Amino acid sequence: MTPLPQSLLDRLLRDPTRAERVTHVEHVPARVGRRADWPVWVDPLLVSRLEHLGVPAPWEHQAVAADLAHGGSSVVIATGTASGKSLCFNLPTLEVLCTDPKARALYLYPTKALAQDQVRALGGLGVKHIRAAIYD
Repeated sequence: MTPLPQSLLDRLLRDPTRAERVTHVEHVPARVGRRADWPVWVDPLLVSRLEHLGVPAPWEHQAVAADLAHGGSSVVIATGTASGKSLCFNLPTLEVLCTDPKARALYLYPTKALAQDQVRALGGLGVKHIRAAIYD
């Protein structure tokens, strides 16, 4: 079982060999997630498939990151597990794949499990001209 972040912090602070290395602790209260509208540039077919899969609208951070990436900016997304990072880069990438039949995308993942999870998610969209495959 993975220790809770607070219990891990408590252990670090109680350990005399490590406590002095902790230089700052800040407790940030949880916030309610805020949804955003789908970006206007996202193909309606893609929106309907995502909505069918249970994504009624992107979270605000997903819409902002996707807009920036779609506009050509480099984007770093640093959020927790299962916070929706994939949609941030998938939206602009899938948009290009939906509109340009010659377009291709190469995703690099650090683990086979993550690659398998992502290929299942992309295949689950059911967009016939978007094919995902794994090479490892």
